[in-house]
Amino acid sequence: MKKSLSYPLLLGSAFLSLSVFANVAPSWKVDEISKSTGYTVGGEDTASHQFGLVKHSNTCKSDELYVSWSSNSAEIWSLAGQKITMDADFDGIAMSIPLEVVAIKPVSGDVYEVIMGHVFANAELLDLMQNSSSVSILMPPTSEFSRHFNDGNDRFSLAGFNEARAQALSRCYSKS
Repeated sequence: MKKSLSYPLLLGSAFLSLSVFANVAPSWKVDEISKSTGYTVGGEDTASHQFGLVKHSNTCKSDELYVSWSSNSAEIWSLAGQKITMDADFDGIAMSIPLEVVAIKPVSGDVYEVIMGHVFANAELLDLMQNSSSVSILMPPTSEFSRHFNDGNDRFSLAGFNEARAQALSRCYSKS
């Protein structure tokens, strides 16, 4: 191969590799959520979906589950305070997660963000998250609440979870 052709091919391969990596490993964000420290990752199918945990300044050692889902249901406000059970699959290990709707926020037009939490992760769940590559979250179609949500499922990468958790813990302690 001629030397003048190999450099553009090498450069093109590097850019392609970087763009593939960027799509495979979405980054976790550590940020303030309701005056607490949240660490979340966006969904692979719907960017507005989020999965993660929250550390509150009075309980930095604990991690509250955090799921944010989109809706354009005209009856969305009826979900406030409701318990919604979602199914989670961590690399083939399935479980049900009962979450409470803690907030509903208008996003734009008739689209709303439904924030669910009030369930603290135990040591087994945190260990599962640390050792899994992804989690798929599913709103069971048989649920009475499924009609309120635009998309019934999404997948979230757990790559970077351990680093985000360490950053969230450090940030939480600094705010205590």
